[in-house]
Amino acid sequence: MDAICGLLGLDDADHEAFVRLGTQRFDATGGTAASLGAVSEQKTMLLDVVARQRIAPGPGLIGRILQAEGDALSDNDLAGVVDGIVTGGYETTASTISMGTAVLLRDPAHVALVRDGSPDVVDGVVDELLRYLTVVQVAFPRFAKQDLELAGCPVRKDDVVAVSLSGANRDPAWAGPDPDRFDPSRSPATGVHLAFGHGMHRCVGAELARMELRIVLPALFRRFPDLALAVPEEDLSWRGLSFVYGVEALPVTF
Repeated sequence: MDAICGLLGLDDADHEAFVRLGTQRFDATGGTAASLGAVSEQKTMLLDVVARQRIAPGPGLIGRILQAEGDALSDNDLAGVVDGIVTGGYETTASTISMGTAVLLRDPAHVALVRDGSPDVVDGVVDELLRYLTVVQVAFPRFAKQDLELAGCPVRKDDVVAVSLSGANRDPAWAGPDPDRFDPSRSPATGVHLAFGHGMHRCVGAELARMELRIVLPALFRRFPDLALAVPEEDLSWRGLSFVYGVEALPVTF
């Protein structure tokens, strides 16, 4: 979040609030009102930032956009773009880093692959982590325009259809045998998994997320060669009900 806010030109004092709101908006345990309330609060904060920087542009991306294209963008449009960067760029990647670290620490050989492997090897491990974890569990909901049948299931007009991305990523038809097992040597072509969705709604930040994971994970295990979980994996606290799955905390020793 520090890096994202620094890039955008957001105040340091707001970082913790963005982290809190980003987690809260995806947490379904508080109900729709709490989730939408977090969205509204963050949007209000960002509208204020954009309005202030329209008068006195800062050195970050928000200020530079306003200087270059300010007359073509409303405050609401620019705040919406920034909201997508702040939210989409933090919660999903942070969850993948923390859960991916826990998964890799199960096997020293997997840690060694990431720490010492070639870029191609690291790329393969990262894509298997993305498939295996699928932190965004459900795709955007669709609404049926007419009665139809999907894979043998009747769907009525106006029904909501929600696709399980994690379920799709465990389809043995393409993932191969034992798809519930983390296997860095799994052979599906890179990028075939649905961790980033598919088609026109595929995550626009997919390659940025891949790049971050390819940089962070090797650096983490090189910087902390004795990194280990401080508690048994079965004692970790996981999010109860969230559109972005994750661990509440990852206690480690090093």
